[in-house]
Amino acid sequence: MSQKSESNTITQQQQQQPQVLNDTWQQCIETLYLIGYGIQDSMKLRYAINRVLQSETLKKNIIQCVLLNGILFLGTYLVYLFAITPMLTYLLHYFPTLTNMFSFIYFLLWVYPVYIFSLIANSKWYTEIAKEAFLRSGFQEDSNSNSNSNSTILSKTVDEIYRNLLFGVFLGLSVVIAFIPYTNTLNFILLTWLYSFWCFDYKWILRGKWNLLQRLKYFESHWAYMFGYGFLFNLTSFFFPTLIGNGIFALLYPLFIILAVSAKPRKLENRRGLLPKQIPIFVIPEFFVNVILKRFVIQKASNSYSSNK
Repeated sequence: MSQKSESNTITQQQQQQPQVLNDTWQQCIETLYLIGYGIQDSMKLRYAINRVLQSETLKKNIIQCVLLNGILFLGTYLVYLFAITPMLTYLLHYFPTLTNMFSFIYFLLWVYPVYIFSLIANSKWYTEIAKEAFLRSGFQEDSNSNSNSNSTILSKTVDEIYRNLLFGVFLGLSVVIAFIPYTNTLNFILLTWLYSFWCFDYKWILRGKWNLLQRLKYFESHWAYMFGYGFLFNLTSFFFPTLIGNGIFALLYPLFIILAVSAKPRKLENRRGLLPKQIPIFVIPEFFVNVILKRFVIQKASNSYSSNK
């Protein structure tokens, strides 16, 4: 009797295997379509440009971004790299120390100060661009987003601290991965997802319906579309040296923010195959952030208890 039951089980498993493989194949096809939809939505640059031309606020902030990132930072750096450096190398051929000294002074007094200033200014301009694009698309900003109540301010502060720590750890892991041989593809995939999240997060914050963990969960359940959306954006800067890549990123980021506001992500509908419905993209950074916060809170509480004692 037991042998007959085992044979029936084996037969059922053999019958199910072709169905599982077929469902997985259908999932793979759907995944490619979702990646394609994401890429398609990220290529609607004509829509983004028209949106910019229709709004004075968008136009002003985009022009500021182009002047700072495209000309003052990226433009002058490229001139230095491809014009001034070869000229100095030629003129000071017998004095390489002077060439190195000039490079050090240039980076110290121009490149890094402009880069730091651009980080601060861009943060403000990106927020204004996202807000204007959000309102122009017919959405209404959440009434609690401008609330000055203590609970709202505390909630936003905690959310923002956790968010910055999470992405800081994520970028740190990306740098570590970059030093490991044969991990270029993995690094590209992770940064593609990260850039895509940054594009959509402004919209989700302005809607005010989800906290950070809910936004992460939504993103991870739309992993295929989100990879497609961030693919071209990451491709434009990934293979360049760091400073040039960062300049290109800062220059193009506003357009992808505008497109993300009107985009409608799709997720994998067929769940019968082997592909996951949700990929825990941020699970490792979340783990490290939670460890950091727990240690900090426990140490702080311990020190406070010791001092009161």
